[in-house]
Amino acid sequence: MESRSHSCEGGACPVARKIAQVALLMGIGAASVGVPAQAQQPEPGLPISLDQFGVLESSSTNRFNTGSTNGFFANLGTNGRSCATCHVEANAWTFTPLHAQRLAHDDPLFAPVDGSDCPPLVSNQEPNSTNSSMVLKYGVIRIQLAIPTTANFVLTSASNPKGCAIAPGSPTIFGDLFLFRRPLPSTNLALLSAVMWDGRETLQKITTQAGEESIAPLLFDLTDQANTATTTHAQGAPIVGTQAQQDIVNFATGLYTAQVVLVPDIGIALLDLGAKGGANYLQNTVTPAFAIGVNNPLIPPFTNTIFTIYSAWEPTSPEYRYLPPVQQAIGRGEALFNNTTFVVHDVPGINSVPSDPLYNSADPLAGQDVVAGCGLCHNNPNVGNHSTSLPINIGVTMAQPINNNGSVNTVLDLANLPVYTLTNSVSGATVQVTDPGKAMISGNWLDIGKTKGPILRGLAARAPYFHNGSAKDLPAVVNFYNQRFNIGLSLQQQSDLVTFLEAL
Repeated sequence: MESRSHSCEGGACPVARKIAQVALLMGIGAASVGVPAQAQQPEPGLPISLDQFGVLESSSTNRFNTGSTNGFFANLGTNGRSCATCHVEANAWTFTPLHAQRLAHDDPLFAPVDGSDCPPLVSNQEPNSTNSSMVLKYGVIRIQLAIPTTANFVLTSASNPKGCAIAPGSPTIFGDLFLFRRPLPSTNLALLSAVMWDGRETLQKITTQAGEESIAPLLFDLTDQANTATTTHAQGAPIVGTQAQQDIVNFATGLYTAQVVLVPDIGIALLDLGAKGGANYLQNTVTPAFAIGVNNPLIPPFTNTIFTIYSAWEPTSPEYRYLPPVQQAIGRGEALFNNTTFVVHDVPGINSVPSDPLYNSADPLAGQDVVAGCGLCHNNPNVGNHSTSLPINIGVTMAQPINNNGSVNTVLDLANLPVYTLTNSVSGATVQVTDPGKAMISGNWLDIGKTKGPILRGLAARAPYFHNGSAKDLPAVVNFYNQRFNIGLSLQQQSDLVTFLEAL
């Protein structure tokens, strides 16, 4: 495969050269390292790319074969977009605000169909980055969905922070709400238990079993998603049954992505001294062992030891005291992720409480405070998403996230999101959210605010975080959880957790 060449704006090339040298010295074997592109590339680059923390690695089961149609990178619509417009190799196969800020002002990413803050006023409105502050700051696109006509709740009011001429909930757009969401990475897909933040493309329940068996439902869902993305985001004709549709699915399902080098002061290879970082271990060892429901915290046996890729660097390892400080920090962070326990209070989908308007007596642990660890929600071994479909509401979709102790969580940047007041049609109870989540699909009051948790591998390359980009970086993510669940992490422990997450 040919390597990409990139212009060197903003001082990126010296950093790229440093990382390339580190990668070569450590035997990763790439001849060049990608720098975030100035414009959409027609085909993928080499298996490693620069991110702000070091080197991101992608591997492929089909040698990055894009198919006879080059489907993933082909313009299949009418607005100049391809899958690669929003799914960028160097950004862990999504896109970041930094990537968007480096594009031309009329790049297809800013197409008004969903790349602008507000719906277009005319049918021929052109892409213009000046209309796309949400893309540029949070890396989110505008998803428009209407509350189902069968829903047991109604929209009472909607704010309009961007001052859109066509406001969210307007009759002229059939009551559509504006839901600002990050495009999920189009990699590590074999490890999914649900497709899309709200699960709306999980048309067939995913049944993947060890050895990558029983994947037909997953492939069905991803095939439909490829068509839906083409008709909506790219504004194209349906591609059902075409070779392009199959080529998109083949390319994306063959991808695996993870961090392989951290470069603080010196390069730290994440596959050295007993470590098992990088994409190849994820592809060849972790994925074949995955099965839907593996290590389910709600069905014994369960272990909270979720990550073991850096067990050789954890404080209990005999070699720990001989390791450099960054490797020790990664090991401490992994141990903290696995071993720290705290009280989990009022998470609808797991253990909502009766005082919550979204209380559901059918929650697995309804009404109970639970002492648990990160693995309660991130249980998939060495992956970090949930191994079953378990949409939950930890507060990031709410207009005002609340901590365990009832205080307001102020970590997230929610100021630019619309606030929707929703009212239960039977009880008259109300809630305020920035995104109703799964309820926009099911129409069920009890699903309001629920989303899935994403795969954690490749985190360093794809800030900002959460479905709405409200956590600008990994320190903000850790700070949010530390406050939300009153965990009590020290500054050093928070730093160690961040370093570990950067190494995924």
